[in-house]
Amino acid sequence: MHGKLFYFLLLISVVVIWGATFPIMKLSLYYISPVMLLSFRFILSAALMLPMVLKNKMLVERKNIILGLIGGVLLFLGYYTQTVGLKYTTPSQSGLITGMYVVLLPVISLLYLKIKLNKIDIIAVSVGFIGLILMSSLKFSSADSFGDLLTFICAIFYGLQTAYVFKYTKLLDSMVFTFYQLLVVGVLSSLFLPFSWEPSGLLQPIVIFTIIFTALFASFFAYLINTRVLMFIEPTAAGVIYVGEPVFAVISSILILKEIPTLDIILGGAIIVIAMLMETIHKYIGAKNSMHSNI
Repeated sequence: MHGKLFYFLLLISVVVIWGATFPIMKLSLYYISPVMLLSFRFILSAALMLPMVLKNKMLVERKNIILGLIGGVLLFLGYYTQTVGLKYTTPSQSGLITGMYVVLLPVISLLYLKIKLNKIDIIAVSVGFIGLILMSSLKFSSADSFGDLLTFICAIFYGLQTAYVFKYTKLLDSMVFTFYQLLVVGVLSSLFLPFSWEPSGLLQPIVIFTIIFTALFASFFAYLINTRVLMFIEPTAAGVIYVGEPVFAVISSILILKEIPTLDIILGGAIIVIAMLMETIHKYIGAKNSMHSNI
């Protein structure tokens, strides 16, 4: 299996995990505050990674520290606005609006990274955007408007953070870079704990499960893989895979919370999957042609 295709498959597994976090986080937010969830999740994920980076000389390099801290701030702003927004909207809606950051990635990549778009990138992202529009139907109820607005702001920060990681990850140790990002999110979240401390909620089984699952799989594993993958796949191409996150968020919400999907969600989800396949097949064919040309 060619390396680039392997990284695409890894990225898809990460997107599946991220999608599954929406409904379980929503359940936990009935018992604890958003910053409590973020604090325990990211402090634990950073602690899991600490033994892997403790003896790494790059851990104390000024460049790694500064760039890692900035990446962590962007990640915190994305997660904070998303998690607070999730408290006021549905998991499916949160997943859909979060996925809008895929639409922002090509523009950010063009302006910030000066990466030109090829025709397949433009078509695939456009198709994915159409799918997102169909899934959301652009019908945000007034009751959910505050949560939806926060989640859209989160999409902006996620787009910026993804482009930022792609720009600097090749210059840094991916493990150290990821560690600092996770640590910063945990520390910044902890600063808000005195204002929303709800210790009784931590004893709820769903809260314990959510913290462990999100720390181990959605943070530690996912961001380690994500940082590594962006060393080999440009943000626009990765963005088409990221667009699958709303699909898996909806599927998880159906399975866990028994949410009933509308025709718009089903149709939009199918279109998004088509966009994912377009980009994946395009990269696979390009990798095969490149391999044959070097023989």
